[in-house]
Amino acid sequence: MRGAGLACVLATGLLGACARYQPQPIDAPAHVREYRGRRLDDSALVAWVGRWAAAISPRGWTDRQLAVAALALRAEVPRARAEWRAARAGERTAGGRPQPGASAAVERAVSGSEGQSPWVVALGALLTLELGGKRSARLQQARARTAAAEAELAATAWRVARDTRRAALRVTLAEAERAGVTRELSAIANVQALEELRFGEAAVTASEVARTGSEVAEVRGAVATTEGEWIEARARLAAEVGLPPRAFDSIEVAPVESAGCERLDALGLDSLQVLALTMRPEIPRALAEYAAAEAEVKLQVARQYPDLDAGPGFIWDQGVHRWTLALAAPGLLAFRNRGPITVAAAARAAAAARVVETQDTILSDLALAGESCRGARIEQVAADSQVAAAGRGVARARAAYERGETSRLDAALAELAMARAERARRETARRVALAGLAVEAAAGEWRGEDGARWPDPREESGEEGVP
Repeated sequence: MRGAGLACVLATGLLGACARYQPQPIDAPAHVREYRGRRLDDSALVAWVGRWAAAISPRGWTDRQLAVAALALRAEVPRARAEWRAARAGERTAGGRPQPGASAAVERAVSGSEGQSPWVVALGALLTLELGGKRSARLQQARARTAAAEAELAATAWRVARDTRRAALRVTLAEAERAGVTRELSAIANVQALEELRFGEAAVTASEVARTGSEVAEVRGAVATTEGEWIEARARLAAEVGLPPRAFDSIEVAPVESAGCERLDALGLDSLQVLALTMRPEIPRALAEYAAAEAEVKLQVARQYPDLDAGPGFIWDQGVHRWTLALAAPGLLAFRNRGPITVAAAARAAAAARVVETQDTILSDLALAGESCRGARIEQVAADSQVAAAGRGVARARAAYERGETSRLDAALAELAMARAERARRETARRVALAGLAVEAAAGEWRGEDGARWPDPREESGEEGVP
């Protein structure tokens, strides 16, 4: 009976050391209120951004500063960080050995004891010995999953920074287009006013005045379109940073410059391909996933070997004390484990194919961005020539007007031709800028300036002072 009491005390102590369930319900309305109250000019956020980027200048927020702010505000980053920490916690579980157990049995003889103690008490231990290297395979698999989660965290931060920089570039391009189309509207409105004066003098026909009026209406429509595109671009940038659109109303965005096309010229496509295969976060993630699949094959092969269960114990049998030892090998008939091994090997082949696919995608992205740079630059040269020719036409028309050789209408028409040539040049400049940013993204150079420090996505932004 003393043995049975000891077992009860031991079980009670073990249960007392167990962790208790702590519910953590999600307060969804609280997050909505927090999101609505976000501001880019928050003092704590500005101070934290200043640790990793230059101070905010009167020109406005740079694309790098906005990207740093997005890393602190976007929900994807803490989600990926939580998944990485969960994967790290899984390493401790994978490395654990089978926990020992205990068994107890109590019997009472109801007849035939002949004066001896009628009680039989048996206490035993339950021990499992893993064979075949199962534990090392589980550890290898858990570490590979942690590496994959860490690579996914880096890829998430890279995508957030890349998308924020691209959205900032589109805002500056939309602002430039809006200002340029406004100038074009002013130029064609001036032509319309002068033509109406000449029409009163019978120097131009009614059809010419009507044609100019339709062109004015067309340019006014373009002004409204560019205004809408500018508003949409700012709203998209606010979303990429993690802010409600109204919090971006008073924020100025500094002009975004990309040297991606120049970097392609300086290094060459081959060197950038090597850089991309080193820098792009998709490669470490694909390799980590392959390592996890390799570890799964190792684990399934190890499971061909049955585990050994040992059960040493002690029995008080009606006054006779005996030691016992029980051995068992569960799953003995499933020693070949062919089905799971075949499945794991097929999954490993698929993971290897994903590595190759990832490499092809990266190389294709870089090649496409390089061709976009080349094509946009050809268009840019032609557009620059058109602007230069239009500028010479404006100079000649003004000189002729000042000498009294032509009317003010001729000079206004030359200025309108200049405004239209500038529109074509803005379009080519937009293509060159987007292609340059695409080169940087394809090469994995999301960090912008050389040698610039960025927040470590594995660390909480709140540790640096962000609320």
